[in-house]
Amino acid sequence: MLRDTMTNNRLSLFCLVDGEAASNAFPVDIMPSKTIGDLKDLIKTKKAPRFDDVAADELTLWHVSVPDDDDDDLPISLGSVPEKKKLKATSKLSQVFIGELPDDTIHVIVQ
Repeated sequence: MLRDTMTNNRLSLFCLVDGEAASNAFPVDIMPSKTIGDLKDLIKTKKAPRFDDVAADELTLWHVSVPDDDDDDLPISLGSVPEKKKLKATSKLSQVFIGELPDDTIHVIVQ
């Protein structure tokens, strides 16, 4: 089932650090008019102190669609994701995440 991920004009994305278990996925709420660069800033803040020694612009974000299934203790590696797209800092979120996003899905992998 699909859900409205742009409720109240905000986009709700589930993100996961590369190599972590799906149970560590975390939501980030952001306006669709913002850029991938803005999303990097929010992820860096939300995952403190994990990324304290990394500048936000050094994070690499990947657009994925990985189901969050019952094996949520198994690590998810970017290399095991067949369909992925590296995101450019200058792209607007509304150009990348179009329409409704599926429930129970990881949308972004962070490297």
